[in-house]
Amino acid sequence: MTNMKNVFRILGLILFISLGIMTMGKGEGILFDKAILDYIHYDANQTLVKVMEFISFIGSETFLFPTMAMIISYFIIKKKLYIATLLTVSSLGSYLLNHLLKQIFQRSRPFDYFLVEQSGLSYPSGHSMVTMTMFLTVAYLLLKHNDSDSFKLKIKIFIGLYIGIMGISRLFLGVHWPTDVIGGFLGGYLFYNYYINAIKEHWFSKRKIS
Repeated sequence: MTNMKNVFRILGLILFISLGIMTMGKGEGILFDKAILDYIHYDANQTLVKVMEFISFIGSETFLFPTMAMIISYFIIKKKLYIATLLTVSSLGSYLLNHLLKQIFQRSRPFDYFLVEQSGLSYPSGHSMVTMTMFLTVAYLLLKHNDSDSFKLKIKIFIGLYIGIMGISRLFLGVHWPTDVIGGFLGGYLFYNYYINAIKEHWFSKRKIS
């Protein structure tokens, strides 16, 4: 199982970098980008646009930063520093890494498809990346001490759907190319795997020493 995970991570990294190179400095779609956005935006329903705006809002820094600050503060007060550390890295760490990656790849957004105003660069999608890292972390924390198969399945389905819908909302609003969202999901998954293992190893090795 571990070997398969490592293979998947390597393939994910290769795909992430490949998409980044293909989109670097560009302002147009690649591969299936235009076809998917044309399909989604054909006769778009205005009620659905409002729903997608709300979903996108709860994945934005405007909503997430104050919300996560309160949650992290709660765990710090309760002296649950391991949880507070994971949540901080999964939110702020992922956001900062995403900003750095966007500066590297310098891809423009699909301005012709905009249904809402959005500034900044495009690859990888920040909403997709931060949502992926945060909610994989939440799933890890919820399932860490729970052996119920039914509970695990429900959490995985809910979080999978939430992450997927967040990515779809960015496409529906026309503020990202589909390859941006794929890149965001890949970047979020890879970052999650790196920091969750690094923090676990550091945290528990430090406790053994002390």
